Amino acid sequence: MLRAILITQADQDAPVTFDEIYPSLQNESLGKRIAQPLVYRSLSSLEKDGYIEVDKSRYKHLYWTGIDIIHAALEKAQGMSLAGLRERAKQADSDIESISNASISSLAVNLVETITGNPSQQRARFAQGYDDIYSMSTNTIYARSERGDVVRICLDWISSEPSKAAERIMDILRLLERGVEIRALGHTMWTPTNEGGARLSVFYGSVRDEGLPLTLKICPRTERTYQFISRNHDGIVLIVSENPPTATWIPRGANPYLVDEAISSFDKDFTAGVDVYQGVDRGSDSKS
Repeated sequence: MLRAILITQADQDAPVTFDEIYPSLQNESLGKRIAQPLVYRSLSSLEKDGYIEVDKSRYKHLYWTGIDIIHAALEKAQGMSLAGLRERAKQADSDIESISNASISSLAVNLVETITGNPSQQRARFAQGYDDIYSMSTNTIYARSERGDVVRICLDWISSEPSKAAERIMDILRLLERGVEIRALGHTMWTPTNEGGARLSVFYGSVRDEGLPLTLKICPRTERTYQFISRNHDGIVLIVSENPPTATWIPRGANPYLVDEAISSFDKDFTAGVDVYQGVDRGSDSKS
């Protein structure tokens, strides 16, 4: 259509009417007759997109175009296309971030519970080895934690695993960013001298500097106490052996006395403990 207008204009060097454009368009179609209503719709579309201008003051409308008019139309189309692409890229980045940060364990738990209609954590479970215990903790504690929940973690049983540390630190960070409060408690003095301790020291200092809800305290004691991970008072992943590391998931409904007693003991030591943040090396900046 645009070609037919340009060819007709070149012959007459002036705005052209529909009656003048139509024969050129028929020639462009290699003898195939084009319905006039389709031609009018095409002219309206070109006008809307800015590729032609139309004088409608006369009975027979006049149509014309040129380099300046087409340039302006293409410039407008370019801007609209770039804006659309940028918006889609922004949405894609958001989708990538959401999918990357999604808790697969949480999705799996929610899917099973939705299908069955029953909570999947209402039975005791057993795990051996750090990987199994971590997987159990993820499924029963971390995956279910949302904004406002409190996760308690005892640290005395945990062994430093450099190969797993980065992954597990990122899981903790995602919990904090969701608004989950994490209270971690150890009963031996804070000595960030080994690789794992130094990494945790740097991580803890940066998290607290950002104002995320993580608190790590030390409350020295000689007698043994409960070692566990919990969310609110729903239940505990109780460490029953440290060598080899062995744990069992105890939902509160299975043993409410044990769950409440363990959490009460934790809270007592946590209140009496000293925040490790006071001893984290953050250069010349010292906060309490």
